[in-house]
Amino acid sequence: MGTDIAGGVEIRPNGPGSPWLLTDAGVDDLPRHYDAFGLLFGVRNYAGFEPVSPGRGLPPDASTELLALQLSDYEHDHTWVAWTELARIDWTAQAPRVDDRIHEYELTSDGPILVGKAGHHGRAWRAVAGEDADPRGSSYPEGTQWRAFDRMWRVERLCQGDVLRGDPPLRALLDTMRDLAERHGDDNVRLVVWFDS
Repeated sequence: MGTDIAGGVEIRPNGPGSPWLLTDAGVDDLPRHYDAFGLLFGVRNYAGFEPVSPGRGLPPDASTELLALQLSDYEHDHTWVAWTELARIDWTAQAPRVDDRIHEYELTSDGPILVGKAGHHGRAWRAVAGEDADPRGSSYPEGTQWRAFDRMWRVERLCQGDVLRGDPPLRALLDTMRDLAERHGDDNVRLVVWFDS
């Protein structure tokens, strides 16, 4: 079963001490993107990022409109992150370790094309890696690779910028939050989220 994100962006238009208000900038358009979930919140952190704001719970002063968005008992890992923290992310920094998922590429005349990354692989990978090979990328040194026909599997380390390159809706949400912060102040904009598995 996969994990999805829910929540919203809140602003405090009158500054500290005033109530938070839910904006119309939500997370409904965000895809199931575990690298983003891992980097920002420590959820499904297969890439091994140092999370920005893991496990904080709901803010005690969350708006009633935001709290009304919670729909099920299956929600977990409630947390929030302020724009000031998001603005400090070094998008060039690498994860402290290699990705748990081995990256699979199709080898073409134009170069390798990423097919996907996973913690389990089919027969072709097992044929070159061995039947008893550990499917976790973190079990091997960075750069380890296997090849078979037009496929290559490689152990890689992600950088934080890979998250934005792979997630245009997240980039758009962060742009919206930056615009809100310019109007209301950096400390008066936050993203509040939870997950459903």
